[in-house]
Amino acid sequence: MKRRVILFCATLVSLAARTAAAGDSPDLAGFVLGSACLTCHAAGGAIAPLEGREAVGLAEQLDGFRDGTRAGTVMPRLARGLDDAQIARIAAWLAAREVSR
Repeated sequence: MKRRVILFCATLVSLAARTAAAGDSPDLAGFVLGSACLTCHAAGGAIAPLEGREAVGLAEQLDGFRDGTRAGTVMPRLARGLDDAQIARIAAWLAAREVSR
């Protein structure tokens, strides 16, 4: 089961990264990339919700996962495929969202 979740999340991030790299508008790219995050990080879930948090903090956490300075199980694998622009788009989109109930 854990392997399936990791594969599913990795697929979402991969598709989102391709969409963002294709030159779509930042809002669309942020939506596509950030929506993949909400698969696990929505309000009411078992994992900490990300909506409404400060963009700078979100970006720093993703940077840490990507460069290996922040430990995690799934997130380092997912963040490794993101570039700086994609991380900024994800962080901005999540920060702008109201926390869902």
